[in-house]
Amino acid sequence: MDARPLVAVVPFGAPGAGEEAGAVARQLARRVVERSASESALELRPVLLVALPERGDAPGYLVMGATPDAALAARYGASLGATHALTGVLAEARLDLRLVQVEGARAVAERALEVGHGALPDVEREILAWLAHALGVEVANAEPVAGDEEAYRRYLLGLDEEVNAALFSREPERAREAARRAREHHLAALAHDASYFEPERRLLTLAAASVEAGEEHEHVGSLEALIERVPRSWRAHYLLGELRQATGDVSGAIVAFEHANSLEPLRDPDRVRLAELYLRAGQAGMAAAHLRAVGGASPARAKADEVAGLLGMVRGAQRLDVARAAIAAGRAGDALGELDALASGTGAVAAQARRLRLGVRHPERERDLERAGAVAVGGDVSVAAEAREAFARVLEAEPDLWEAHFGLGLLARHEGRAREAERAFRRVLELWPDQPDALHELGVALLLADERAEAVTVLDEAARHRPDDAGYLADAGFAHLRSGDLAGARERLERARSMDDSDAITRAYLEELERVEAGGR
Repeated sequence: MDARPLVAVVPFGAPGAGEEAGAVARQLARRVVERSASESALELRPVLLVALPERGDAPGYLVMGATPDAALAARYGASLGATHALTGVLAEARLDLRLVQVEGARAVAERALEVGHGALPDVEREILAWLAHALGVEVANAEPVAGDEEAYRRYLLGLDEEVNAALFSREPERAREAARRAREHHLAALAHDASYFEPERRLLTLAAASVEAGEEHEHVGSLEALIERVPRSWRAHYLLGELRQATGDVSGAIVAFEHANSLEPLRDPDRVRLAELYLRAGQAGMAAAHLRAVGGASPARAKADEVAGLLGMVRGAQRLDVARAAIAAGRAGDALGELDALASGTGAVAAQARRLRLGVRHPERERDLERAGAVAVGGDVSVAAEAREAFARVLEAEPDLWEAHFGLGLLARHEGRAREAERAFRRVLELWPDQPDALHELGVALLLADERAEAVTVLDEAARHRPDDAGYLADAGFAHLRSGDLAGARERLERARSMDDSDAITRAYLEELERVEAGGR
């Protein structure tokens, strides 16, 4: 059984001494408890005094300071299972302490500590040392908490306002005002002693909590002021970056994260995040520099590769613009140099490069593509043979042109050749993964071939890429219906109807769903 003393610390009172003295007294008691957390020879626990209202439906409230007699202090201690209770009264330049033994409810030690000019920062240590001596145990002889008395006093006042903010949780305006005063006190403490870490720690803690509460705007200024006082605070720069990012200040977030990085190298996930910010700001070179710093074996490598892919698309789009400008200026040779380099990959940029290249090198084939494409979209099977021949000529000139393969897939679907359509749309997706129209058409072809499971996956993916297209969402819902997932079908079809209530196909799908839900086959 643990035989070490357990002391219940009652919030110190300061009757008649004014609001600031009361706050200092209360927070001195709190700080003694916090200071003792690392001690193994004794344990201190705070007493939270709650007054009960006369009306049963009214909330209780915390008593902020107390000066109980020995009997009442003993009862407070007994409620925490303590062996002793500690009380204190702050009056002018003196703190009167009393240690009460719970068993017998009698005072076993008393001490008057001088808290005159310059002595306040050492009071925590003196209280704990006296308490240990009175209980016959040994504790560490720690240094004073701060070198500057006004810095320490302001810190205690800030802590007290934090408590006020918590107590006013049901009155948001009063809570915000108390929280603002708390930040001002902590900043004032740092203005008196920039090396005092405790008020800095509290400002950082409050700012971090603001993200979850959606109150980032209220703490950005506090962190900026903190950095003015402690410019080498890595944590402050880093957290300021997070808050600025959350408030949409991309440029400000970049500056803050770069300052943090200059003081202490960012971790790989944070480098990737900074690269994303640079990408949003249109600074591809800086984004690439941070991505290169992420190691190949880093857990953040996959995310870095994803961002690098986006970076490649941005750079590719910029090079496409250069090629278009060269074409418009009559410099086809310069344009082809850019287009040849871009056309070798996969995805949207490579697809657009191949289409531009077709127009430069084979303008007659581009006209073939446009005419055959109109037939494929329109579904006129009477001229499907001519359209297929036109697509064949286009692919002879540009074998990896996705539009030609897509057109052939549409023609095959119109003529009822589901497997041939499926092969054509899969070829499109090899050239341009996640191309929404190809995904959608492949899903429809799979449904026609009764490949229901894959159809559901593919059509859901198509709808994800086109979230505002009610038709894509409705077709995904119908695929779920065909696969037997009635709940999934209902959810998608209702959303599609809310997006376009006039669509006849969506209404037909919903009627079919209702028939199946009613027990039909």
